[in-house]
Amino acid sequence: MGLDLSWNNLTGIIPENIGHANVLEILSLQGNELNGTLPNGLFELTNLKYLFLGDNGFSGSISENIEQLANLRQLTVSENSIAGTIPSALGLCKHLEFLNIDDTNIEGTIPEEVCLLTQGNNDLQIQADCSRDKATAVPFIKCDCCKICCDHNTHECKIESDEQPSAINDQHTTSTISNNSDVTRSQLMEKLEVEVLHRGATFNDMASDDPRQLALNWILDEDGMGLDFNARNFIQRYTLALLAYSLDSQAWGVTGDETVNLRVVESNFSWLSSVDECSWYNVTCTSGVVTGLWLDEYSLIGTIPPEISRLVQLDF
Repeated sequence: MGLDLSWNNLTGIIPENIGHANVLEILSLQGNELNGTLPNGLFELTNLKYLFLGDNGFSGSISENIEQLANLRQLTVSENSIAGTIPSALGLCKHLEFLNIDDTNIEGTIPEEVCLLTQGNNDLQIQADCSRDKATAVPFIKCDCCKICCDHNTHECKIESDEQPSAINDQHTTSTISNNSDVTRSQLMEKLEVEVLHRGATFNDMASDDPRQLALNWILDEDGMGLDFNARNFIQRYTLALLAYSLDSQAWGVTGDETVNLRVVESNFSWLSSVDECSWYNVTCTSGVVTGLWLDEYSLIGTIPPEISRLVQLDF
């Protein structure tokens, strides 16, 4: 069960009795003008898996009661006035895979209990204001386990270096294709032709501006992640790139005061950027596998490629 009210013009607060809707697994309120603190009733939604509250005017702090959301997989509170520190109780949300707290007033240090979730099976990815201030060289929030660090003042974000332990480095092999002497470009093309392309299509028969060809060139030559042939998300990443090229750069949509495009959104969330595809704009994943695409209300133009059926775990 889900409730998606994102990218509207909602105002006011989240009602305290929202906890009565305890069958909810998805709650998305991002992109509105909601304010006030996060009510205790929110933490009574014990079946909640996805909670998206970004880009609002929420204040207060994240309660220790967050531990009651034991099934939580993704939590986004970015672009709010939420302050305080991250409670160590969040470390009890053992299924958490993505946490976005950048562009908030949350400070201090990411607790060790939360950082431990970046290891093991769930591979938590954290995005926070952990870049060093250009003037003081001190980060707004200290985080030794964040995958994406942002500047609290400029809101510019970057992926932390490969030397820093991260979920993505454990989960995917990131050696570039050009350095893989055992795999030729033709073998990579053949892999995609057999496992992804629809009805026996081949790259050699495609026009240069075919979305399938453009997605191929991107993942082999331009993708900053430089996935290895055997990376478990190679097929998934190519398929999402194909969707982005099929709904190309003219596919503009307007949501409130924002103009949104799959490939022209905040640089660190944009599709075809070098971050893990599970962090791309409105993509949700479970254990690194795409399970949801939230692309409603964007007036997208183009043709949905049949190859999207390769995202076999899509359920919303």
